[in-house]
Amino acid sequence: MQPSEVRERVLQEHVALRGLLSRVESLAHLVAEDEPARVDDLRAAAESLLDTLASHMEWEDRHLAPALRDADVRGTELEARLVSDHIEQREVLRHALERLHDEGRPAALVARNLLDLVTMLRADMEDEESSLLGSDVLRDEPIRSAST
Repeated sequence: MQPSEVRERVLQEHVALRGLLSRVESLAHLVAEDEPARVDDLRAAAESLLDTLASHMEWEDRHLAPALRDADVRGTELEARLVSDHIEQREVLRHALERLHDEGRPAALVARNLLDLVTMLRADMEDEESSLLGSDVLRDEPIRSAST
């Protein structure tokens, strides 16, 4: 898979993830604004989001990490950053999943926790797009040294 194809696939998945984030956010606002009966819908949407994110990160680990490693002289640094970000994100998602399945947790608290998660995930995607997914980083043509 060419680096540009990896970039395009990740960006397309980010569009889909943003749709899921918007769904979770909308439901979380409803639950937080005194519609606790919608908490089951919120949990289901959040579960779908978390599953999709886990699959997305696995794909990035298999395809984006090697593309970054081969990108340029900063490649190993960029790959290490992606790996580090994924370790942190997986921990956050694991914790979010535990809180999501805690039936004793008040619906409003579940909603607030998920709103915080949505904000964090949006920021993480924006950061990834600006620092790792640019066409200046993931390009198909080889890097030419100054002597070439």
